Amino acid sequence: MKKTLLLTVLTFLIAEGVVFSQSNPRYLLLFKDKSNSTYSVDKPTEFLSQRSVDRRKKQNIAITTNDFPVNQGYLFAITQTGAKVIYPSRWFNGALVEASDAQLAQIKTLPFYKGIELNLPVANITSKSPGIARTDATNRKLGTTEDVDYGKMNAQLALMEVADMHKKGFQGENMLIAILDNGFAKGDEVAYFKQLRDEKRIVDSHDFVARDGNIYNDGFHGLNVMSTIAGYLPGTLVGTAFKASFALYVTENNFGESPYEEITWLMAAERADSLGADVINSSLGYTTFDDEFDSPAYNHTYKDMDGKTTIVSRAARYATRKGILVVNSAGNDGNDTWKYIGAPADVDSVLTVGATNYDRSYSSLSSVGPNAAQQQKPDVAAVGAGTIIGDLGGGASSGYGTSFSAPQIAGVAAILWQAFPNLTAQQVIYVLKKSGHLAATPDNFLGYGVPNLVKAQEIVQNEFAPLGTEGELLRDVILSPNPAQDEVTLTIPQTLIGKMAKVGLYAANGATMHSATTRLPAKHTVATGQLASGIYLIRIKVDNQERTLKFIKR
Repeated sequence: MKKTLLLTVLTFLIAEGVVFSQSNPRYLLLFKDKSNSTYSVDKPTEFLSQRSVDRRKKQNIAITTNDFPVNQGYLFAITQTGAKVIYPSRWFNGALVEASDAQLAQIKTLPFYKGIELNLPVANITSKSPGIARTDATNRKLGTTEDVDYGKMNAQLALMEVADMHKKGFQGENMLIAILDNGFAKGDEVAYFKQLRDEKRIVDSHDFVARDGNIYNDGFHGLNVMSTIAGYLPGTLVGTAFKASFALYVTENNFGESPYEEITWLMAAERADSLGADVINSSLGYTTFDDEFDSPAYNHTYKDMDGKTTIVSRAARYATRKGILVVNSAGNDGNDTWKYIGAPADVDSVLTVGATNYDRSYSSLSSVGPNAAQQQKPDVAAVGAGTIIGDLGGGASSGYGTSFSAPQIAGVAAILWQAFPNLTAQQVIYVLKKSGHLAATPDNFLGYGVPNLVKAQEIVQNEFAPLGTEGELLRDVILSPNPAQDEVTLTIPQTLIGKMAKVGLYAANGATMHSATTRLPAKHTVATGQLASGIYLIRIKVDNQERTLKFIKR
């Protein structure tokens, strides 16, 4: 497994170098196919870690050619033109490439060339120097901080009943959380991460911007964000999932706000997937960019916030469909002309987090929904006005923004999933939403409100715990997909194929929707397209044994 993981990670590290030596524009090239691949869906550990494979298997997510690395021959052919391959992309089937006009012209003649994302370069960093625009952008992410009394993190945790889970021993052990941010300055020094460092729970890190191998020499926004999850300094601060393991990725360029950051987000998410991350926290959002990219070709409009248009939103969609629970800040534009959520907070399957005050009321800084497809957003909320965060000095400060509400929810999701590992990522999101204090009256300001982990556990027990008697013969029956749209399929184990069974479809309240006796095939399909959104049950009975499986209809 160690060798496999190394090979997986190495596919991201082609042409390692320093970003500031760039002399030509960078493009996200797209390829026509993955023909003649040496990989097979039957041998996934040749290109994914075992943990990544297991995450898919647990959620009945198929491994497809989309998971294959790009054709290495294509990358080699590009380098033969003199261009530099920075990172390949499995999900987009392409590569981030630095090329001159002449080199790009040669690349366009290659038989596998399909096109260029945006039909434009995504970065030319040598033409951009630090300036006011980036300072403003950083301030929008960071908000302001001030010294506060130590120990006040308890208040923000109490709103979500986090202590109840911690007392039961669910503190994040064996959960892997990837954090995508602008840097983790002092993360290798501050006292509240000492336990994390001593236990070697930072299992992977990479700077996708500077590519200098150091995540601790850039911005500190990631440090503040991470402290709300991983911090552990009793009497000062304790994060929501302080025993989790972490993958730390720098995707934000502190010298400019550009479309390039959407590309680095994509690359980091792919690496997190390969590693087997359970949760991604992204306290980032993209709408418009710095002056250099201030044109309709780059800047997004509200119409683009439909969850499937921008590069970063498409990347987040891929991540969620690989079984990762992606948590993203709604944004801090509630008081601005652009008041809406940004990308990738607009994605249907992303858990989008707004900001509250300590009385669970809406904080006016928090961006609002719906997305451009009229889907209600955000999904849930947590304290984002005066959030207690860890600071550069190793103590506690207060911060403002959805940057700090989102990671609290990422940690909450991790410990809930730890407690109920048989749930899918989307089921965890469903449970958190239903446990929110506004679950009866969700809106486009706070979504379903602040989750409550005591209520969440009750919801899991009531709606997802196995019903009836589960016999040995039926325990290997698998239902997929979940959540479902037009149909669900029961995969029947070999020992049951050909046996007579009663298969019924029921509403959550037990009302019969459909029931029939049938001889079991290898795959038994139940139509669900006519059903309204909600929870449903499929009950299968063979002889004197019975099993009930639950699924969500979107």
